[in-house]
Amino acid sequence: MDERVTHRVAVGPSGIELDVRDGEDLFTAARRLGYHWPTVCGGKGTCRTCFVQVEEGAENCSPVGPLEREGIESLRRPVDGLTRLACRLRVEGPVTVTKRGVRRRMQE
Repeated sequence: MDERVTHRVAVGPSGIELDVRDGEDLFTAARRLGYHWPTVCGGKGTCRTCFVQVEEGAENCSPVGPLEREGIESLRRPVDGLTRLACRLRVEGPVTVTKRGVRRRMQE
């Protein structure tokens, strides 16, 4: 049994719920749990395709770091903690985000 602490992240509009481990970013958690998350760079923080809109629980999100700040600014969005890069976002409690295109990966 895995005793690790997890935090629930709800992803709209798909209705997916992810259990994100302490210290794990949202993008990595989604992939670990078998979901496709839109990306070009594969989670390196450079393509900015993985960005999400935080709807609830912004107070449970990690601070915006320099690479993420640069990415958000390049998207011409305010660095207000509500637009985040999923590959940099770590959570410490329940959070609700919006990201279109997140879906269960097909089994081959």
